[in-house]
Amino acid sequence: MEKFREILIDITLSSHIPSYKDLFYEGKKKRDLCAYYDGTYCKRFRITSTNIPANWISGNKMNPHPIICFVCPHFSIRYEEKEVALDLFDILLYYEELRETIEREINFIENKMMGINYPLSLKRRRDDLIALLNDVTIKIKVLKELLRIFK
Repeated sequence: MEKFREILIDITLSSHIPSYKDLFYEGKKKRDLCAYYDGTYCKRFRITSTNIPANWISGNKMNPHPIICFVCPHFSIRYEEKEVALDLFDILLYYEELRETIEREINFIENKMMGINYPLSLKRRRDDLIALLNDVTIKIKVLKELLRIFK
């Protein structure tokens, strides 16, 4: 039954999210490397609603779908005992705030670079921030699509 649910989620999401296959595999790699994933359940999240794409087992434990692992901001190689409630709105808010912070720092760096002599490290930092901003923007788009589909 769980595989059937995963297939239904894949069909639904693949028609709504561009490059879904790549994001799926990235999320699967992230899930398999995560300290909170024990091979069956995610030990980090406590399930509070049934509106997220996951394979439900029983109670409040979740066998996470790879797309949830792709957007998860709690990915870690360090295990913490603390559980958090899984809410897509909270994750979206986290990424929106992160995007604003990154955009402010990029603007600050670009203003510093308008001078004639600026360190090469500023350009590298700006390039790194732009790459991070692109990643955050993709996650925001995926989260908005998840919220649109599953809420």
